[in-house]
Amino acid sequence: TTETWKWFIGLLIKDLDINDQGAGWVFISDQQKGLINSMRDYLPRAQHMMCARHIY
Repeated sequence: TTETWKWFIGLLIKDLDINDQGAGWVFISDQQKGLINSMRDYLPRAQHMMCARHIY
């Protein structure tokens, strides 16, 4: 769910000490809708790309 992904992204930000809304970071993931929304909300300046295998 989106709520679970937001919890996970919040922990990831804390553990990796990600600052400046994710500027300079690149994340590659599958097409989980909740994850995509959470990335936009929590890390709007990070690049988020989809894995080519999951797109195919």
